[in-house]
Amino acid sequence: MDSYIIGAARTPRGKGKIGKGALTSVHPQELLATVLRALPGRAGFDVRDVDDAVVGTVSQIGAQGANIARNTVLAA
Repeated sequence: MDSYIIGAARTPRGKGKIGKGALTSVHPQELLATVLRALPGRAGFDVRDVDDAVVGTVSQIGAQGANIARNTVLAA
C-alpha cells in the first residue's frame, strides 16, 4: 500500500472572546471537519479511495480535547 500527501490546510487560530469574531461560536471540531470535507475537491480525488487520514492538532485542551483529530476524521 502506498501513502500520499494530497493536501494541507489549516483553520484560524487565536484568542477568541465570546461574542467577538465570526468564528467564536464554531466548535473546533466543526472547523476541522469543514477543512477535511473540502480536501477531496481541492486535490481532485474521490473520498471513497481514502483508507486513512492523518491530522495534526496544536492544542488539545478544553473544547479541543477528547482526541478531536480522530473524532473529526470519523465525522467528516
